[in-house]
Amino acid sequence: MKHMKTVLILEHTEEVFDKLTCDVCGAESKWDENWAAKEHEKSITTLQLEEEESFPHGGQSTQTQYHICPSCFKTHLAKWMESHRESKPTVTNSVW
Repeated sequence: MKHMKTVLILEHTEEVFDKLTCDVCGAESKWDENWAAKEHEKSITTLQLEEEESFPHGGQSTQTQYHICPSCFKTHLAKWMESHRESKPTVTNSVW
């Protein structure tokens, strides 16, 4: 869950990012949407539905997101997905 906070900026208030918590276990990320424990690491999980309508005169979109930490992704979401219709994830590795 993205938590926002209201801050005073030049005599007006504005909502800015405060913290990110897991919608399953409540764990808090240290680096915005990066769940990694160390600054030089990266661990991002995304579960999002984006629906969009686009017309010549304009459009609209709706995003529905679940924020889930890597631990809950592996122990809850992945196991649930794999138990239904034997679905398997697409895994891509990179080396640099």
